[in-house]
Amino acid sequence: MDRNWARLGETLKAARSEHGMEQQDVAGRIGVKRGALRNIERGAIVKVTPTVLAYARLVGWAENSVERVLDGGDPVLREDSGPNQAVVPEPAAEASDLSIRVQQALREGPLIDSRVTEVTTPSGRVKATIVVRGEDGTPADQLLAVLRLLKIDVTIEGS
Repeated sequence: MDRNWARLGETLKAARSEHGMEQQDVAGRIGVKRGALRNIERGAIVKVTPTVLAYARLVGWAENSVERVLDGGDPVLREDSGPNQAVVPEPAAEASDLSIRVQQALREGPLIDSRVTEVTTPSGRVKATIVVRGEDGTPADQLLAVLRLLKIDVTIEGS
C-alpha cells in the first residue's frame, strides 16, 4: 500500500485550522521554520520525522495517528487533546537519572534533529542518543558545519 503524504498534510492542516492556529504559530511551537511546516502540509515529505510527530501531538492526535492517516484511516484524538497541551514530553520526566545539566540542555532552544543509534563497544552494544538544539535564528547550514567539525553526522529536516 502506498503511503499518502498529501493526505497526511491536508489532514494536519485541517486540524491546525480547526484549532485556529496559523502556520507560523505551529512552526514556532514545534521549533521549526514555517517552510518546513508548509512542506508537511503540501505532502512534500517522504518520511515520518520528529517534526511531523510534534505537529500531530500539537493538534491533539493520539499515538500512531500519523501512521493511520498515511495508510488511509483517520487520526484518533487524545483525551487531553488541544493546542494548549505540551508538544513534547519533558525529557526530565522520563529520564530522571540524567544530570540536571543534561536535563536543562534538552529543554533549551528549538529542536534541530535527534537520533538514537546503537554503538558496538568491546563489551557489547549500547544505545547512544544525540539531541541537537540550536539558538533561534541560527542558520541550519552553520549548525551543520559545526556538527560536522565535531564529526557528528546529522541531517536537518528540510535541508
